[in-house]
Amino acid sequence: LTLKIKNEIIGQMKPMDILLEKAPFRLTDYFIPGYWCHVGIWVGSETELKALGVWDELPKLHNDAVEKYEYSGPAFQTAIRKGHQIIEALRPGVQINTLQHFLNIDDLGVIRFKGQLADQKKAYLLNAFRQIGKSYDFNFDVESIEDIVCSELVYVAYEDLVWDTSKSLGRYTISPDQVARKLKEDIRFEPVLLYLDGRPVEGELRERFNKLLD
Repeated sequence: LTLKIKNEIIGQMKPMDILLEKAPFRLTDYFIPGYWCHVGIWVGSETELKALGVWDELPKLHNDAVEKYEYSGPAFQTAIRKGHQIIEALRPGVQINTLQHFLNIDDLGVIRFKGQLADQKKAYLLNAFRQIGKSYDFNFDVESIEDIVCSELVYVAYEDLVWDTSKSLGRYTISPDQVARKLKEDIRFEPVLLYLDGRPVEGELRERFNKLLD
């Protein structure tokens, strides 16, 4: 995606938006069921986080990540000022990255939970930041607490929502497609953006999103 498109994407995003990606060239995609293969959470800008009352909490959350999980990344406030605005769980662990880092992909979808009040959004954001530094959950178990995969990040951050999960090998898992399925199941979720093969999709986004899951 071009710099112009990336700037357009950033301009339309809001804190706690859920990003979905598809990158068929990645080997890991073969092990993820469904269309979408990865999920991240957009945290927004310094200005937005200050308005939500989250910004001043970040130094303590960073210290907690260092102490609990031996997190070695930069201070959260510093990272955000440098354009790191996506929390995602990767194999090295949960981290905060730039959109550029996230967008090494073919397809991108963004969905938004519009049923949240400001206090709820603050709580969800704090939940998301608390995951930074945790190890990757190679067991894909949503009931595990200290390890987490990308789709579990959404499950944990939006702690009071009911998510579609599957039982496999005695444990409950959640896939990126099951996150995206909220568009079908919950009218409080709305599609924000959809890019397929690097091109923006126009028109009825909900229908296009849902077709990808069929």
